[in-house]
Amino acid sequence: MLKVRLLQLAALVAVLTLWALITAIGVVSATALPGPRSVAVAFGDLVGSGGFWQAVGETLRGAVTGLLVAIAVGIPVGLLTGVYAAAEESSRLLLEILRSFPVIALLPVFLLVLGSTPGMKATVVFIACVFPVLLQAQYGARSVSQAVHETVRGYRIPRLLRLRRVVLPAAVPSIMTGLRLAATTSVLVAIGVEVLTTLPGIGHMIMESQQAGASARAYAYILTAGAIGYTITLLAQFAEHRLLRWRPPARAGEE
Repeated sequence: MLKVRLLQLAALVAVLTLWALITAIGVVSATALPGPRSVAVAFGDLVGSGGFWQAVGETLRGAVTGLLVAIAVGIPVGLLTGVYAAAEESSRLLLEILRSFPVIALLPVFLLVLGSTPGMKATVVFIACVFPVLLQAQYGARSVSQAVHETVRGYRIPRLLRLRRVVLPAAVPSIMTGLRLAATTSVLVAIGVEVLTTLPGIGHMIMESQQAGASARAYAYILTAGAIGYTITLLAQFAEHRLLRWRPPARAGEE
């Protein structure tokens, strides 16, 4: 583990060094690509301002709201369609069509219907996140072996208890994978909506900084978005390890 961390740190240092060299030589103008020192100074100034934290809060509010609704809808629907073949077959075409639409391309429609409001941002995040959660829950529910289903039917266990005690525990690993993907997507989509609209948040501050010619500040906000996404990934991995402590670790060579 220590060796892996050292390699990761070395790769980060190499990227920062290359970045500094490119800006120092002048391959790219400072307006298009400010140096890491300038971005670090801009980031330090932003952290001490209230507007920075307000922008972060607005982005997280829209991302978390849409993600929570996606979880509340995606997990039950995924489990039900995974357990009952008739439900999965009848909804397959509709799900394939809906998940094929690029969410950002539908943004003008949401602007017309909902307006440029925080609710619109949360709605776009919900649509982007619900399908990874739903499909992973569906896949996890289908992973229950036929022998287990026959045993449950033989003991005449009620359907609700079967879902809660048999299907849900078996589907948790797949569900956590979907949640990890959706959590990162929620922040990216929220920022994308803010970039394309007038809604407050990190995306809006990036555009505002670029228009003002403050490229270092814009890059500081971009790195902030990346840091938020990375932090969410770490939190999701931690939650997954805590919830799946009962599962034996996979051995090398196993799929």
